[in-house]
Amino acid sequence: MDATQRIAVAYISRSKGVRGQVKAEPLTADLQRYDALESVVIQKSGQPDRTFELEHWHREAPSIILKFAGVDAPETARDLLVKGYVTVDREQVPTLPTDSYYIFELVGCTVEDESGTPVGVVEEVLEMPSTDVYVVRGPHGEILIPAVKDYVKTVETGQRRIVVGGIEELVP
Repeated sequence: MDATQRIAVAYISRSKGVRGQVKAEPLTADLQRYDALESVVIQKSGQPDRTFELEHWHREAPSIILKFAGVDAPETARDLLVKGYVTVDREQVPTLPTDSYYIFELVGCTVEDESGTPVGVVEEVLEMPSTDVYVVRGPHGEILIPAVKDYVKTVETGQRRIVVGGIEELVP
């Protein structure tokens, strides 16, 4: 299984209760997406990827509680699930509205200015209250570019390319 084709939708932080349930941090804004999940893959450092059937889930703000088939004891949950990521195929990720992107689509994109001069590569996307900010590392060091039309002119996720303009005052 190609791990790069999987998207994390939750991080399992600890076991919960005596029936094998786990507490997880959702990595999606739309919690209802868990309703459609049946088969998921748990990716945990030091262990092979394992497929599990999601029996049920519920919200326990700010977290979620997950119950997987065949995991019926807290010891089993700790061994197989805790500190693992709940992942889905890229094809299971819902389509976003036009001009909206998933963070995984942006990280790793090359960034260039409108004349084609390389600016760097998106290393991280900071989710801020007013707008996201792209952390771009390149020849000028680290540049923080607000994800607004004044700066971000085009995003071509298929070509892994972002064109920016008017960033002169942002360059250190």
